[in-house]
Amino acid sequence: MNFVAKDIQRFTIYHSPQTPGYTCWVGVWTTPDGSLKVAFHQATGPLTGRPGGRKDVLANLGWPPKPAYDMTGTTQQLITLESRDGGKTFTPFAAEPFHTPMNGCVDGYCALSDTVVLRVVWGNYLPFYDVPQTGYVQRSEDGGKTWGKPIILMDPAKAYALPKRIRRLHDGRLAAIGGVCFLNDQVRTWGQALANIEACLWLSRDEGNTWSDPIVFRTKADGPMPSEESDLAELPDGRLLIVTRSDGPGARWQEVLKPAGEGYAVESRGPAPFPHSGMPDVLGLPNGVVLHLATSNVSWTNDAGQSWHDLGFGTDYYPASVLLPDGRVFVAAHRGSDDPYDGTMDQQIQGLTFRLEQE
Repeated sequence: MNFVAKDIQRFTIYHSPQTPGYTCWVGVWTTPDGSLKVAFHQATGPLTGRPGGRKDVLANLGWPPKPAYDMTGTTQQLITLESRDGGKTFTPFAAEPFHTPMNGCVDGYCALSDTVVLRVVWGNYLPFYDVPQTGYVQRSEDGGKTWGKPIILMDPAKAYALPKRIRRLHDGRLAAIGGVCFLNDQVRTWGQALANIEACLWLSRDEGNTWSDPIVFRTKADGPMPSEESDLAELPDGRLLIVTRSDGPGARWQEVLKPAGEGYAVESRGPAPFPHSGMPDVLGLPNGVVLHLATSNVSWTNDAGQSWHDLGFGTDYYPASVLLPDGRVFVAAHRGSDDPYDGTMDQQIQGLTFRLEQE
């Protein structure tokens, strides 16, 4: 059995009103009524001469790696666009101002209905706001125009929760996947926590209002040092196929988790045959095929990751994908990479669509 991509189309979804543009870190979701939404971060303002962030705040965050990554003095927004024609055209839907020295703060989105949407936020990247200084979930009741109070995954005094994606499982539960950094007498600061990160997921049976304890599926004792950047697809038999970005040798690692009681247990783990390429994006299709989407290539498996097969083209950076009602795969990502705010890269939000067909 072999699968190929047909009707591959690439297009620009959005460019900032400023050139060079700075638009990045994309999320996508679809709703039962046929709406497709794309959300992303935008910064505008002077490229040079901006005031630096408060030294105590920057020191606590371990930021910036270089001065041009400090976003202090820019105008930042979370912008959401909507398409009602399957990604052919987009119109403005929402714009939410925020301010942080970091270059992003929001990651994955998951629609629960036409109007109810969840997103994950890193509160510790919003040091000037009265929010939990850890990762949390927010709920929108109006399709993503406004957002409710933070729903914490874990007590911030005990751990940093670092969720990246939310996925709906076949039985209706929600799975938030990312990383956790447990705090103790030896691990108290953000830097110490990141050096002890564990890859995990949390489960919710009540539409994201409450979450389980973390289900850790990899630590640094199990292979290459994991990161919080993971994504999952549920297989037809209820197992989970997970791909995680790792540090050091083995840029991608994969686990298969099997159901175990109310949670999951690791069935297998090992290196995935993908090079380094930012955040993994994993999309499960109704026919049981799972896609891994990255700048290096779009690849597919139908044997739970025992073998992967490249389709011969890649995405832009940090892709986020959904399956459209007409059977096309829609991918949004940003041109560039993890870029400084200095004008060297003209970032823009790019779209990609294709059909996966069996030969």
